[in-house]
Amino acid sequence: MSNSPDLQWHRLLGVDDLEDGRVTVVQIGPHSLAVTRVGDQYSALDNHCPHQRGPLGEGSIENGLLRCPWHGYDYDPLTGESPGGFGDKVPCFPTEIREGSVYVGLKPDPPHERTVGDVVAETLVACGVRTVFGMVGHSNLGVADGMRRQEEAGHLRYIGIRHEGAGAFAAVGYAKLTGDPAACFGIAGPGSTNLLTGLYDAKADRIPVIALSGQVPSKVLGRGAFQDVNLTGAFDDVSVFSRTMYANTDHAELVVLAVKHAREQRGVSHLVFPDEVQV
Repeated sequence: MSNSPDLQWHRLLGVDDLEDGRVTVVQIGPHSLAVTRVGDQYSALDNHCPHQRGPLGEGSIENGLLRCPWHGYDYDPLTGESPGGFGDKVPCFPTEIREGSVYVGLKPDPPHERTVGDVVAETLVACGVRTVFGMVGHSNLGVADGMRRQEEAGHLRYIGIRHEGAGAFAAVGYAKLTGDPAACFGIAGPGSTNLLTGLYDAKADRIPVIALSGQVPSKVLGRGAFQDVNLTGAFDDVSVFSRTMYANTDHAELVVLAVKHAREQRGVSHLVFPDEVQV
């Protein structure tokens, strides 16, 4: 039990909701926790394995140790300590039991600082683009987080898809049926090039659509890094407007120009966001 005044306490689960010797995942706001039970003791660990962020809450407790489902690394299920003296401890958060429920103490999240991803999402909404179809991944997280905030505020509707091509066709179909432009997005490299087939449908029928591409960090562009593709070049034929955003770009103005070109020239506008620019 911790009496720190800096902690905020959140209910995890009932004491009987988790069987002895089991682990489960509980999401508290942005915090993903692996909740374990050993006998009458409960613990809340960070859900991400220190090695490659494997989901510990999807693992198992074997021979008294919590095992990562990705690599088989073991940790103490109550303390997060790694056996054998290794220094790769899993962060552990204080827990306590109150009236038949298990609670976890977490520090309050720091105030949100407005990001380029926020600017992009806010400007799309202001320009009348209020529906987006896409797949969230490692190279578009900043833009996707900005969209999440707009969706939570009731200004934007995000529809997740399982293939970027489906997202592009969905955005085109939405624009055809409603007359309002929609957006689609993917990650760097093949995630974004998967959008192209659906976007050629928009080009053929002169439909306004906004395509958003995550991109590898600027410092490795053109060096053959993983998923490094010249996306402005790849989208040149299908789009009426294709630009890459950089740190010194007027981000809101570029989004406005993209929407303007899509509406007035009846076609695809494409924006590329290197990873470090989005935050």
